[in-house]
Amino acid sequence: MDRAAFSHRLTTTLQDMYDRAATSRQGLLSPVPVSRGGELLRQLGYPEELIRQIPEKLQDCAFPCANPLPRITEFEPESLLDLGCGAGLDLLFAARTCPQLDRLAGIENSTGLRDQAKKLLGRFPEEKKRITLHAGDFNRLQRISPAPADLILMNGSFNLVYDKPAFLRQAKDALNPEGTLLIYDFLLTEALPEGFSREPDNWLWNIGGALPPADLDRIAGSIGLQVETIRKLERIDPVVRCEIVIKR
Repeated sequence: MDRAAFSHRLTTTLQDMYDRAATSRQGLLSPVPVSRGGELLRQLGYPEELIRQIPEKLQDCAFPCANPLPRITEFEPESLLDLGCGAGLDLLFAARTCPQLDRLAGIENSTGLRDQAKKLLGRFPEEKKRITLHAGDFNRLQRISPAPADLILMNGSFNLVYDKPAFLRQAKDALNPEGTLLIYDFLLTEALPEGFSREPDNWLWNIGGALPPADLDRIAGSIGLQVETIRKLERIDPVVRCEIVIKR
């Protein structure tokens, strides 16, 4: 399968999974038991007072890799772009946590999750005024964002991108000078089995698209980005869940 055909198949596979997950109460990929919703948010350290404000049905559309709120607060951005924003929980939580954020935007390819995001934001009219939702597929190379942002967040979406060098070039253009790309996802601790990444289904758990740290550093450096820090959060061989800070 050539690169274009694989990218198209990957897009279709991912969109179908997340559209189903937007309405399923049984898990991201039932019948495999995976923490989700309020349980997952609490495990990752999201503030209880924020979780309680969200209806359980909308909590169930949460599939984050980590809690980005402490870092967003630390960076003090005035604009935030969430790539792969899902049902919009991180956007809403950031808007309620960081009053200096006057422009927030999210891009999501799943129609089902975007619909859930609209329902969620409809419950918070003040925050909704500051948040814009867009449709977009990171595996089809359109312009990422009409306006550069101080901070780009990817919470469990980076490893769903097939052509990472091309994507990171666009991400660089979507950052303000000295802007930050904040990624929560998996990096490889060992080589994957031969042919593993050629099956789109193996990308659904963010494993098939994972990179070794050295490859990420090389790709970022080749386009003028700098991997500033990689903080290991949880090792689950053959990957480690990480917080990755990349600077323009």
